[in-house]
Amino acid sequence: MFTCAILRVNICQHDLSDEFVMKRLFTSCLLVILCASLSAQEPSVSSIISRARATVGLDEKLNDLVTLQMVGRLEPVARKVPPAKIVIISRKPASQRMEIRVDDIVETTFLNGEEGCLVRSNSSNEAAQMRYLTQPEIERVAYNTRQLFSFFSPDFKHGERVTYEGLEMRRGVRCHKLLYAYPDGMSTIRYFCTETDVLISTVTDNGIESVTVATSSVQGIIFPKVIEYYNDGKKMHRISLSKIIVNNPLPEGIFDFPKMDQNDGS
Repeated sequence: MFTCAILRVNICQHDLSDEFVMKRLFTSCLLVILCASLSAQEPSVSSIISRARATVGLDEKLNDLVTLQMVGRLEPVARKVPPAKIVIISRKPASQRMEIRVDDIVETTFLNGEEGCLVRSNSSNEAAQMRYLTQPEIERVAYNTRQLFSFFSPDFKHGERVTYEGLEMRRGVRCHKLLYAYPDGMSTIRYFCTETDVLISTVTDNGIESVTVATSSVQGIIFPKVIEYYNDGKKMHRISLSKIIVNNPLPEGIFDFPKMDQNDGS
């Protein structure tokens, strides 16, 4: 009743016809309904992430993952480039040791908290070279390490935020597009299938896309088993994991830097 009284006063003051007022009201109602419908259609970021996490395991399983060991093989598309053996050993939250072996050459990247180094050795030569990682390199390795344990959850502790970028077709699949971004500019785009909630594709800020083509279940967690990598739509290589071990105790000092003469890496 109070609203109707106000409406009558406004009509008299502006000398408007009933027909004009009804059209205004009808248009306003349509706009309100349209805005509400659009808002309802856009899903929340948290719900997309929760459903995506559920496709790889229960929260308690994902949150309880502390150590991860993976052994695999990197196979380049270019025939002239030799394949490589990869061994990755990680411990939550910021410890990693990654070995890449090509023929008799081994490059090992160490991350131990806020410090990192790279060691290059040759099995036919006892001499080895070591250099400390630069700060950007450390940040990148630390980021990659955290991603192994996050399972799509944003890294709020280090300032990462997630925004919904709408719907997009990716590799023939209708997807929710989520942008994960840090204040320093480091970012990742993830595409989740709107029907199955499964991760379809991941694109890093340097344009490298990774696509999981096979998975493996280990102690209740679904891990990628075969991953293909692309740059500008062209396939670069694939990684096939032959062994995945979770939450096994690691040897003491496995992330310690080797003691040797160090160079400046220049």
